[in-house]
Amino acid sequence: MRRVLLGILLAGMLGTLHAQESLRMAGDRMGDSGGGIPTLNQQGFAGGEQTGRDSTVTDRSVPRDVKMFHVGTTLGNIVPIETDTAVYNFQNLHFADGLNGEYNYLGNMGSPRQSRIFFNRPEGQFVFTDALDFFLTPPGEYNFINTKSPFTNLSYYRAGNKINGEEWVKAYFGVNANKRTGIGFNFDYLYGRGQYDHQSTAYVNGSLYGYHHGDRYEMNALVSYNKLRMAENGGISDDRYVTNPEAMAEGKKTYRPADMPTNLQSTWNEDFVRTAFLAHDYKLGYYKARVDSLPDTVVTHYDFIAVSKVFHTLEVNSNSRRFIDYANTKNYYAQDYLPYDSIDGTQYLRIRNTVGLTLIEGINKWIPFGASAYVTHEYRHFTLPDSAGGKGRDHTHSYKESNISLGGNLRRTIGQSFHFDATAETVLAGTDLGAFSLAGNADLNFRLWKDTVRLRAEGYIKNTNPSFYYRHYHSQHYWWDNELSKEFRTRIGGSLSIDRWRTRLYAGVENIKNYTYLAGTPYVPGVYSTPLSLSHITARQYAGNLQVLNATLYQDFKWGILHWDNQVTAQYSSKPEILPLPLLNVYSNLYLKFTYAKVLKIQIGADARYFSRYYAPDYAPALQQFFVQEGEHKVELGGYPFINAYANFHLKQVRFYVMYYHVTQGLFANSNSFLVPHYPVNPRMFKLGLSWNFWD
Repeated sequence: MRRVLLGILLAGMLGTLHAQESLRMAGDRMGDSGGGIPTLNQQGFAGGEQTGRDSTVTDRSVPRDVKMFHVGTTLGNIVPIETDTAVYNFQNLHFADGLNGEYNYLGNMGSPRQSRIFFNRPEGQFVFTDALDFFLTPPGEYNFINTKSPFTNLSYYRAGNKINGEEWVKAYFGVNANKRTGIGFNFDYLYGRGQYDHQSTAYVNGSLYGYHHGDRYEMNALVSYNKLRMAENGGISDDRYVTNPEAMAEGKKTYRPADMPTNLQSTWNEDFVRTAFLAHDYKLGYYKARVDSLPDTVVTHYDFIAVSKVFHTLEVNSNSRRFIDYANTKNYYAQDYLPYDSIDGTQYLRIRNTVGLTLIEGINKWIPFGASAYVTHEYRHFTLPDSAGGKGRDHTHSYKESNISLGGNLRRTIGQSFHFDATAETVLAGTDLGAFSLAGNADLNFRLWKDTVRLRAEGYIKNTNPSFYYRHYHSQHYWWDNELSKEFRTRIGGSLSIDRWRTRLYAGVENIKNYTYLAGTPYVPGVYSTPLSLSHITARQYAGNLQVLNATLYQDFKWGILHWDNQVTAQYSSKPEILPLPLLNVYSNLYLKFTYAKVLKIQIGADARYFSRYYAPDYAPALQQFFVQEGEHKVELGGYPFINAYANFHLKQVRFYVMYYHVTQGLFANSNSFLVPHYPVNPRMFKLGLSWNFWD
C-alpha cells in the first residue's frame, strides 16, 4: 500500500512540475513570468505572503502568511522566530545525530543520544529525558503559529523495510479565529524497528495549544503528552562482527546486523512525559488616538500603549520511567537490590509558579530597555523503590523538595545595532538555599565598508544543586544516596560573524568546580575476558576545578551553484578521564544548489561527519544514561568518516529528499563505525522524506 501511495505522490509531483513548466512557457509568451514561491523553515513551515493564485488547484486567492513565536517559560515573553529560513538541508531533520552530526547515539532512530559538543548538552532535573531531546520539545521551544488561513503540515520519513526499517509521521495544524486568537495541535509517531535485534523504538506525542493576545489580557497555553518505549540490547556481543567479520567466521561468512548476537533481550525502558504550561499577563497603559485621512472622510483609531504588565507563568511536569527486564539477564548486572519481579521505576512531579511585574521596553526614551522582577515557587516530588524494612517490591519512598526564588531581568531588543539580555536569580529559601545564577548576552551589529559585522558575547555564573537523581537513586541494579556539594560554573564566550565572508567564529571557556557525572566499569563481552558488570556505575563528584575550552569555525564557500559548508569544532578538557571530549569534531557539506523551471529548487550533494579518537561515553540500559568509562577495558572510538549522499527538492508547498546513508561502510581499513561503545551505526540503506504544506 505504501508503494502505491508513494507512486501516486511522485506521479502527482512530476505532473505538477510539468504543468508548472507549461504554464510558465505560456506565461512567458503572454509576458507573465509567474507568481512567487513561499520559502520554508527547517520544520517544514512556510513564511512570507504569496499573493498570486495557484491555477492548478483553485481559482481563489488564499492568504499564506504564517508567523511563529516561542513563549518564555519564566517571564512569559513572546519571542518571534523566523519562518522563512532556507529550505535546504531538509534531509538532516530526521537524524538523531543532529543537523550537523554532532551527537553520539545508539544507531536506531530515536535512541538516546548525547552531544559531543559539551556546551550544547542540556541540564534538567529529570535527567532521563536529557538523552531523548531528539523527540521531546520543551515548552519554551514549542512553535506557536499565527496564520491568516488554516495551516497544516504533514511530514513522512522512511528507511529500510517492514522488518528492520524506521518511520516517522508528523502532523501540525494551526488556525486563527482572528489576528489575536489561535489554536493548534501537533501529532508525532516514530517507530524504529532497528537493524540490530532488540533495539526498536516506539514514540508518540500529542500537543495542543491556544493563545489570545488582547490589548490588555494576553494568554498562551500548551498541554503535551509523550509516551516513549525503547527496547534495550546492550550492544552487540563482539565488536569484531563489524570491525573484522572474517575473524568471527573464519572467512566464510559476512554478518548481517540481524545475525549479530546482542547482550540483552526482552529488556525495555518506558518513559511518560506530560507537560502543562500557561503564561498570561494583564497590561497597564493608555489609549492613544491616531487619525487617518481618507478620501472624503477622517477616521480616528485608538491604539493601546502598554506601559507595564503583571504576569504569571505556570509549568507542570509529570514524568515517570520504568525499566523492564523480563529475561533477568545473568552476568550483566552484578547486583540485584530488589526482588526480580519488583517495580523498577521512578516518578517525578514539578510545579513551578512565577509572578512578577514587567516595565515594557521602548516606552520611555530615557530608559531604553525593558525590566522585570519576579518571585518563583517550585515544588518537586520524587518517588523511588525502597526495600528498607523488608516491605517488599511494592514499597516506595517519597522525596519532597521546594524552593522560593527571587529574580530580575534587564533587556534591550529594539533597534538594529545593540541588544542585550541579562537575568539574575537566587534561591531565598528551600532545598537549594544558596543557589544562584547570573546569565546574559549582548550583541553589536554594524556596517564595515560594504559588509555587516556582528559581535556577540555571552556568559554565566551559576551555583546550582545537582539533580536529585545524582543525589538519590534506587533501582534493581544501581543504588546510591550521596551528599553532594553545589556545582559552581563560570562560562564566558563570544562570536564574530562577517556576512560577506560567510564566516562565523565562536570561542568560549568554562570552569567547573564540583563537576557531577556518572562513571563506572563498562560491560565487557565474554569473548574478550571474563564478563564484567555495570554494577559499579554511580554518581561521582570531582571536588577540584575542571576547564573546558571550545572554538568553533563556521565557514561556507560558494562558487556559482557549487556550495561547500563547514563546521569545525576544537575542544579541550583539562580532565579527560572525568569529562572525555573529542579534540576535533567536523561537519562538511558539499553540494550543488540550483532551480529548475523556476519552480523546482534542487540540492544535490554529500555531507561528512568526523571526530577524532577519544574514550566516548558508554551507555547503561538500566539507567538510560551515558556514563564515563573506567577501568582497563575502556573502548576508544572515532577517526572514522560517516558520509551520506542525498538529493533534496522543494516544489511549491512540497519538500522531499532521497538519501543513500552511510556510503563509507566497509571502504576503509578502520571499520570503527561506532558512536557509542558496542553500538554500531546502521549499515548502508536508502532513506526518503516528505513534507507537504496545506492551506485552507
